[in-house]
Amino acid sequence: MHFTDTYLPRRDGVVTSLRTLHAAQLAAGHDSLLVVPRHREQRTEPGLLRLPALACGVADLRLARWPMNTRGVRERLVAELAAHRPEVVHAHTPGPAGLLGVLVARRTGAALVQTYHTDLHAYADAYKVPRWALRLLLRVYAGRLGEPRPLPGCRTATLTAGNRLLLGDAGAVVVPTRAVLDRVELPVPAERIVLAPTGVAPRAATPAEAMAFRTGYGIGPSDPLVLFVGRVNREKGVDLLIAAFARILDRLPSARLVLIGAVYERRWLNRLLRSVGPAAAARIVCAGQQPPQVVAQAYAAADVFAFPSRTDTQALVLQEAALAGLAAVLADPSLHRHGVLAGSTVLAEPEPDSFADAVLGLLRDRRAAHRLGAAARAAAAAHCPQRYADTVLGVYHEAVRRRSRVSPLEAVAGG
Repeated sequence: MHFTDTYLPRRDGVVTSLRTLHAAQLAAGHDSLLVVPRHREQRTEPGLLRLPALACGVADLRLARWPMNTRGVRERLVAELAAHRPEVVHAHTPGPAGLLGVLVARRTGAALVQTYHTDLHAYADAYKVPRWALRLLLRVYAGRLGEPRPLPGCRTATLTAGNRLLLGDAGAVVVPTRAVLDRVELPVPAERIVLAPTGVAPRAATPAEAMAFRTGYGIGPSDPLVLFVGRVNREKGVDLLIAAFARILDRLPSARLVLIGAVYERRWLNRLLRSVGPAAAARIVCAGQQPPQVVAQAYAAADVFAFPSRTDTQALVLQEAALAGLAAVLADPSLHRHGVLAGSTVLAEPEPDSFADAVLGLLRDRRAAHRLGAAARAAAAAHCPQRYADTVLGVYHEAVRRRSRVSPLEAVAGG
């Protein structure tokens, strides 16, 4: 049973990773159930268990509301899920659904596997989450798990305590790249941490489709095109990218920038566009969230992929761009060094002039960009979806083996 706090119609790296794994498991003949927050636009699909959920007001997330229910209702929900008798519970996120997964694992004695997809410390900083709010969530989590109420602490200590609550029972904690371990000290033994990058399958787009993408947004066939794919949000470094693009235009006036991804803070984005002036803003296309085939066309149409985020733990869009042969510029040294592309990107300082110089270097030297794109493609191709699924299956077997060494009484108690 997989537990996630983010799912379709929302698109992000967690959803992509989860659906890749779920599809591979079903194809291999395993039973695989997804426990997700309910959304009115979700389509019915095999193995989908939907939880009543509420919009939380941040990035279109919908959070399962079960922690707010009465004790009796909560107990019935856990019992209903436990009746599926999972051998493995895999929690992919740290929200209410992930917390529910921990409870189901405790109730059934199933092996618990966690994936640490999200840099919680970076997100808390980006959204300026108040310390009191983090402490309140920590108390709620401790209460639902029947753990002692944690002592007050600073923001970092509070987040670490939350990780300890969620990860403490885990037989294995999957991290998508070494970049996670560069940023966060996970409160689990090192032997239980497993590196398992999500594999991405290439999506082909023809030259005609690439040209149609350009034409559809009024981009000329020879206009140098810089592409960003991801949430157009503050934690993704979009402010850095827009400021850098204004500097690019000073030296390459024909350049265009396309931003593909959901926009959740429209006023914030409009302020950024106003800050660079109307001439620069007119060269920027905000395409919104697009279906996968349109994104593939954008990769084929672009000249450089710009990824200014410093909060991502894997950035699957980097692999997607690489599989299209697109050279990328990053601002995150950990992701550059330890990401799946293993240095086959250009690293810039996280300030506008440096980032602009790096992008311009690739736009002006097409041979260098082609060589870098080819190296990135080779690195990304080594991490296919099947390799990811096989690695995670091995993680499950090891977690079950570890769990089997625990006595049945301890397993039911979560201990």
